[in-house]
Amino acid sequence: MTRSWTVRTTVVGAALAAALLGVPGVASAHHQEFTPFPYNISLGRELSLPCAGEVGGDVYTPHDRPGIAVVTLTWRTFFNADCPLTVYVNMNNFDAPWVDPYSGAKPTGGTWMVHLNSAPRSGTVPAHGSEWTKQIAIDIGSGNAGLTVTTDSPLNTTLLDPAGNTVRFTVA
Repeated sequence: MTRSWTVRTTVVGAALAAALLGVPGVASAHHQEFTPFPYNISLGRELSLPCAGEVGGDVYTPHDRPGIAVVTLTWRTFFNADCPLTVYVNMNNFDAPWVDPYSGAKPTGGTWMVHLNSAPRSGTVPAHGSEWTKQIAIDIGSGNAGLTVTTDSPLNTTLLDPAGNTVRFTVA
């Protein structure tokens, strides 16, 4: 009897924790809130342990620039400081009406490519000439948007669970 109650409590607790951790954040253009996206663990381009690291960052919508999403990306390795990586920001505005691609209207989604060179996890100063963090501004239009970050590494956590690594936010 005690065992079934313990099992039931554990299952309910695990389901509640998964639901709370899986709820996407919402950024508001009125308050310029930052919405972090989940860390993307990667083995780098060469699938090597010395280039293992994480891509992290956040997205926010500045209140003084409607329709803009600003994405900050950071690539830090756990061991080595010289590991290049290409990060792809896949973004989509879910509320935008369908647009004819030949009309020249603002994009409502797409993929943006960012080249980064890692900084060591333990140190605070990156190697000379390396750009381990970068910020891009994307004109995506107002509405509910979604963002997924992937890399050119053949193996990363976004490839294993794309839906779990999608961040949803609102652009004013």
